[in-house]
Amino acid sequence: MYQHTRLVAKEKEQALESGGGLPERVISVKRLGDMVAVKPRWVHSKQTVDVAVALMEKFDVDVLPVIDDDTIVGAIEARHLLTAASTSQVTELMRKDVLLLDTETPVRTAAMIMAQNGQDTAFVVRDDELVGMVRVLELIPEISRSYDPLTQLPWQDALREWSIEKLRNGHEISIIFFDIDQFGQFNKNYDHVTGDRVLDQVARTIERELDPDLAVLCRYGGDEFAVATLYMLDEARQLAARIARRVEEIQLPTVRETITVSYGVFGGRRTREREDVHYAATVDDLITRASRLCLQMKQRKGALGMLQLPLFTAEAEERPEPRIQVAGISYVAQGKEAEASVELALGNNRVSRQVRGDAKQPPEALMVQAAREALTALLPNVGAFQIQHVSKVSVDIQERDERTEGVMAVVEWQTTTGSQLLSGFALVRDNVYRAAVNALLHALNRPLAKQLAPTETKTAR
Repeated sequence: MYQHTRLVAKEKEQALESGGGLPERVISVKRLGDMVAVKPRWVHSKQTVDVAVALMEKFDVDVLPVIDDDTIVGAIEARHLLTAASTSQVTELMRKDVLLLDTETPVRTAAMIMAQNGQDTAFVVRDDELVGMVRVLELIPEISRSYDPLTQLPWQDALREWSIEKLRNGHEISIIFFDIDQFGQFNKNYDHVTGDRVLDQVARTIERELDPDLAVLCRYGGDEFAVATLYMLDEARQLAARIARRVEEIQLPTVRETITVSYGVFGGRRTREREDVHYAATVDDLITRASRLCLQMKQRKGALGMLQLPLFTAEAEERPEPRIQVAGISYVAQGKEAEASVELALGNNRVSRQVRGDAKQPPEALMVQAAREALTALLPNVGAFQIQHVSKVSVDIQERDERTEGVMAVVEWQTTTGSQLLSGFALVRDNVYRAAVNALLHALNRPLAKQLAPTETKTAR
C-alpha cells in the first residue's frame, strides 16, 4: 500500500488537539507550493522499463511518479531499473510507499514528515493533482534557518535575506516594526505561560493579515515582531493599523486586559539603490527607522497612561483657545459602507470633507481620516499629515477611582524641515465620533498655532 499524507494547517492543528503524534505546529514563511515550479514527468504502471529509462535520461531525473487513472499509485527509481529487463512492466518494480504532501504544507513541517517516514522524496499535490516533487536536500537551505521555538517564526535573518533579495531585484520595500504594549504585565499579573500565549496569538494574528507573496514576518526579539513587505509606505501604514486593530480583538480566557501593539512603518520610497550603499545597510537603516517610530508611539502611549483627567482639559493645559474648531460632524453606516463627514473652521474659513469606508472599520478611525482630509484642505501650505494610529483607550481617573473611555490619535506631521510624531487624546463625552476628531486636533493645535500666528498677526495689521 502506498502512503498518502495530506497535511494542511487546519488538519494538522486538529490532529494535534486530538493528541496525535505529529510534530508541533509550525508557522512558516515558505510552503511547498513556493518551491515547485516544474511539473514532473510520470509513467503508467503498465508501461515498460525502457520507457521509464528514456524519460529519466531525457529530463535528468532519477525517480518518476507512477500514475494510473489520475491517481498516484507509486514511484519508480533509477536504481530499481539497473538490472531489470527492458520489457518488464513498471508495476513489477515500483515501490508503493510514496509520500504525498499538500502545496500548503510548511517546508519545515514537510522536512520533519519526510524524516519520520524515512523518505528522501515526496510528491507535491494540490486538490489531489500532482504539481511537483521535492527532495530532502532541496529543503535543507530553508530548514537550516534559525527559528523561534515558541512562535516557530523565523528570526530576523530570514527577513533580512528576503529584503536584500527584493532590493537587489529592483523592488521597493517597507518595514513594519511591532512591539507588544506593556508585555511585562502578562508575566507579572498571570504567569509566563500566559505571556507565551500572548506572543503566539499576536504572531498568528499578524501572519493571518499578510500575503505571503508580498511580505515576510519574523520574531525580532522579546516582544517585538517585524514585517518586510512590497507595499508602498501608505499601504504599509494601512496594513499596520489593520493589524493593530486585529490584535486588540484577541481574546484569551484568562486575560482581562486588552492586548495592544505599538508600531512604526518606514520605507517604500526608494526606486533605485545607490551604488555606494550596500543592500544590507539599506535594510538595517529601514529597520532602525521603523523601530524608532515604534518606540515613539510606545513612549507616547506610556506617557498618556500616566496622565490624570484634569490634564486633558484646556484649563489644566493652560494652552490658548484652539485655533481650529469642529464646526460639524456626522457618521452614517448603511449596509457594508460607512461615511464620515467633518467640517472644520479657522476664523471665517470653513471646510467640509467626507470619507467612505468599510462599515466594519472602527468609526473613530474613519472620523479621523475625514478630519485629516478637512484639515489638509483648510491648511494646504503647512505640510502633510499621515495618520499613524487611532484607537479607543481606557484611562484611570485617580481622583474619582474610576475608569473612563477616550480616543487617542497619533499623527505624523511632515514639513519641509522634517517630520514630527504627535499624539492627542480626547474623552468620549457626547460620542466617540466627536472625540476622535478632537483627539486629532489635540495633537495638532499647539504646533499648528506656532505656524499660524504670524499669518494672523499680519492680518491684524
